Parts: sequence; structure tokens; C-alpha cells
Amino acid sequence: MSQQIYTGVWTDWTYGRVNGATITLSARDGAFLLAFVATLVTVVAARLWRIVGFICHQALASGGKHDGLYYQRQLILRNTPTPMSAAWLFLQQAWHWQRIADRSLLRTLPWAVGGLLYVGLFAAAAIFSSRISDAATEFRLLAPTSCGLFVPSDRDAFQEKATYDNSAASVYSRQCYGNAAGPACGILPVKSIQYTNYSVDCPFRSDICMAVNSFIMETEMIDSHIHLGINAPKQDRTYYQRQTTCSPLITDSGFIQYVNGDEARALGWNDSVTIKYLYGALGSENYTYLYNTYAERMQIGYSTWSYYSLASAKESPWRPTEALSLDGRDLTLILIAPNSVIHLRPNDDPVFGTNASQETADGTMYYFPDRFVSPIACADGHRFCNPINGMCTPFRGSSEVVRWTRARELGLNAAQSAAAERLGFAVSASTFYDLVFTRMQSFLNAQELVSGLTQLPLPADQWKLEMNLLFSAAMAKMQHRMAEYVVGPTVPVRGALVKPWEVAGDGGAFEKLCHSQMSRLSQGTLNFSVLGLSILLGLGGVIIAVSWVLEPLAGWLQRKTGYGATKAKRWERDENLQVMRMLFEAKEAGGWKGTTDSFPVTTSNGTFEYDAAFLSDGVVVHRVSQDASEGKA
Repeated sequence: MSQQIYTGVWTDWTYGRVNGATITLSARDGAFLLAFVATLVTVVAARLWRIVGFICHQALASGGKHDGLYYQRQLILRNTPTPMSAAWLFLQQAWHWQRIADRSLLRTLPWAVGGLLYVGLFAAAAIFSSRISDAATEFRLLAPTSCGLFVPSDRDAFQEKATYDNSAASVYSRQCYGNAAGPACGILPVKSIQYTNYSVDCPFRSDICMAVNSFIMETEMIDSHIHLGINAPKQDRTYYQRQTTCSPLITDSGFIQYVNGDEARALGWNDSVTIKYLYGALGSENYTYLYNTYAERMQIGYSTWSYYSLASAKESPWRPTEALSLDGRDLTLILIAPNSVIHLRPNDDPVFGTNASQETADGTMYYFPDRFVSPIACADGHRFCNPINGMCTPFRGSSEVVRWTRARELGLNAAQSAAAERLGFAVSASTFYDLVFTRMQSFLNAQELVSGLTQLPLPADQWKLEMNLLFSAAMAKMQHRMAEYVVGPTVPVRGALVKPWEVAGDGGAFEKLCHSQMSRLSQGTLNFSVLGLSILLGLGGVIIAVSWVLEPLAGWLQRKTGYGATKAKRWERDENLQVMRMLFEAKEAGGWKGTTDSFPVTTSNGTFEYDAAFLSDGVVVHRVSQDASEGKA
């Protein structure tokens, strides 16, 4: 399975059509876009400063007499292109005019502070613009590299794939279910499927159940979008729930039989050496398993065997005894034999119980298993629900429940039905038998706590822990098989892809699923919110456009209406080139044309001097009338 990330525009329906609109780009293209955004913010900051300068200049522009600080301030607002430069000039004003102009600090420092705040604001905006991708969804869409339902071509391929899948599911569940958090936990849409467990009465016939409560594990209502990553709007989502009930079984008369007489001799053993376990016929035999009690002395560890019966199967290799009969449920029988394993502590666990003791010569007390073989029966039920109308199927076996989803009463639309069929395929191999038949005794957590043949202490509910671990692995396996629909199997084995859209009546819904699988795997790609980019580009574009049209438009309106016409003239007059023109004209240097409403140029290509008459190392003092010092703003 080669997982590739789709790059382009898509919608994460978690956030809706507008907020969920997303652009996924490669690392290179994402870097280009981030650079463009940072540049845009810089340009917008510069053009917005132009607007601020224009508004402030026009607000302060007035006729009459003013002091020199006023005219300098107007020139700074008119001609300084950056807020940092303006802030520096205002600070210099505050210093140099402090003993000359009235209220010089009050008339300059606020402008300097404003310029610095403006710089800080847009510096922060530039920094956060580089993180604009963080505002987008954390999910990616998987590119459909091998879309369809994968079917192994032969038994060897099936065995190889099942072995890998079961091992991967076990490793993932131990890393990511519970409080653990391994490196692989950040790839699937959710780290784990949550479920509850509690004790219930035995669902099987009372004469086969031990005198302990059964153990039920039940998932939360699993949303096909949120938990499994099938990207879809709310009306196209499906709910799924699984319930597994496990019970330890008795090994008393009626369900076991010691082999004696001719039958024992035909097997080559003495009487009462082998035991038949009678939990249903297996193939042509009228018993489930034949156990040799000599295994207790053969210095071997745990052994396990498992059998299954599907609710929808007309014939099954294992045909459960009537006492285990449950309508519409898939059944798994697990047999656990401790063989030569001994314990250092007594234990009342119904499966791993050890109460018979023996003291050795050195005073060490050993405890021996209560039973040669401990059976556990588990019944699996699955159901689908329509979140739109609240209708649900009954709990049924994995194959049978898919047929129930086609019932008209459930009211699933084409997209919901396709998601249910796809999920049904993912859970079709999720009985506990499917999880343990490739692993045998290695699936036991108790096996990991065996030193030699000595079992380290186990809790009194170890069997429940074992069932919990299997249930977690079943959920992890389902999570991984959902992604398999889009990208193919993880391990390369021989097989074929069945494409449901080529055979189904409404195949479009199945094909659409190829482009709807979400993952938290990023592979270096970057997500950008279409809404965020649109707001940034739109607002930035408006600011840039306004900055270019504001001055001529305001000037035209001022001249047209007569309101503020002199303010417009002052804006044009205070421009650097116009100030230079007026300086030269005052000194009769060159002939100039182009007043405040046009670009100033000389009337001819003549030359004139701009040296001694204008430049001096000394201080030039001009007499200013007393009235001039009265105009302040």
C-alpha cells in the first residue's frame, strides 16, 4: 500500500462547505504560496500606511498661520513611505522642537508611538501569515492509487495478508489504544475507537456458562466521517456499532468426555489420557477438540485453538452445540491450554485460575492450573444506523448485517449505502478467530509474562484483559482496512481489485468513495483554508486598490463639490517634488511649470546653480512675524 496525498482543492465536510474548503499543496508549492502571502502582507501594510497618512494629513490640513513643527508634520505624513521612517522622524521632531514649539512632545510623540504600534501590528501579521496553513484542517485526502475491494488470489496470499494485518493491528492497538501514544498514532482519522465494557448475564444456555458474569465490549456510535475518515456531508454519513460478548465455558460432564477403551487404544493411548471437548462438531468429527493430558508433563507453554461460525453461513467447519446457539450472531470459540505452565501465586480467574498447590523441597510453593483447557465463547453483533432518521438495523453477524442495510425501512441514500457496504467488507474478517488464527498463543498477554514455564502473577480478571486486547485489535484492523479501499493492501500479495462501481446498480457512489478517504498523514504537504486565503486576498486587494484611487478620487470630489478643495491643494503642495519646485521658484532658480495639480518640470532644458546660494554650514536665521508663532495644531 503506497499512500499518496491528493493535492488540489477539496472540502473537509467536518467544517462545512465554506469553512471546510481546503487547498492541499506540495511542500514546494506551499512554500511559494507562503512566500507570496508574506509579500502580500508587506505590500498591504505599505499601501494601508499610505491611506492612513492621507487621512491624517487631510484631517489636520487647515488654512491660516502655523508654526514650523506643523508644516514638518504635514510633510512627514505626506511623504514618508513607511511607518518606521515616520516614527523615527516624529521622534526627532520631539527632540529638536522641545524648546521651540509649544506642546512639542504632545504633538509628536503620539504619532511616533502610533507608527511603532503600526509596525508591531504588521510584523505580527507577517509572522502569523507564515502560519496561515495552521488555520486549515489537519486532514489530507488520500489519492486513489489502487481503489477497490482487494481479494487475495489464493490461500497463500490470504494467509500472508491476514498474518501481516493481524500483526499490524495488534501492534497499533497496543501503541494507540488506551493512554499510550506511539509514533504511528497520528496517521488515522482518530487515534482509537472508543468503547465501553461491563458485565452482563451469560447470553448462552445456562448449563454451558460458568458461574461468573459474561463480559461485553461495545463501541461508541462510530461515525463514518469522523471516526473512519469517509469524507462526506452529514446527510451522506452512516453510523456503525459493534458489540462483542464473551463468556468462559464450563468443562464439566456433558461438554467433555475422557477417551477410554477401544477408542483410546485406537489412538495409541491409555484410558483417560485424552479428553474430547464437546462444544460442537468439527468437520466429520462429533467433537470440537481432542486434548492429550500428557502435554502437562511435556515442558511446553501455552497452546491455543480457535474456531468460528458465521451467522449467515449455511455450512461452517465448526457447528456450535445447541447450548451456544445465538440467532444472528457470529461465534468464536477460543480454547486456552496452559500445558506445563505453573504459577507462583494462586489465582481465581475463570480461565487462568490456579489453586492446586505443591511445595518443593526448598520450600517454594507452586500453583497449578485448575483445568487442562479453558474455553471462551464470544458472540459478535454489528449494526448500522441512519443518523438522519435515527433508524438502526438489529445487531447481526458481519455478513448478515450488510443485507439489513438494504432494507427500505432504514432509508439509506446511495452514498450512505455505499459507505455501509464498504464498512461491511472491512468488518467481514473481524471475529476473534480472524485475529488469532495467524498468531496462535502469541496473542495472549499472559504469554508475555511467562519466564521459562513460570507464569508471573496475573490479575484475577486476566481473561477480560485478553478479550479487551482482542477487541482493540479488531477495531484497529477495521480502521486500517478502511484506508485499504483507496490505496490497496499494505503488504504486496497476489490478488485482484473488485471495483463495486462496475457491477453495482448505482456505482457512482462507490467510485466517489475513492476520492473521499481522509488521513492525518501529511507527507510534507501543506493545507490552506480557501476561506482564509480569500479573505486575505480580498481584503488585501481592496486595501491596495483603495490606496491607489483614494487620493485622486478624494481630490476630484473635493474640487467638484468645493468642500475641502483647499485640503486637496495642500496635499498636492506638500509632496516632495512640489516643495522642491517652490524652493527653486523662491530663489528664482530655473523656470518651472506644473503647479500643485501636475508633475513639476522646468520650462526648458536650461541649467541653474544649486550650491552656495542654498547650502551653508552656518545657521541661517530668518525673521518670523509674531503672528506666525500663533498658528499651531
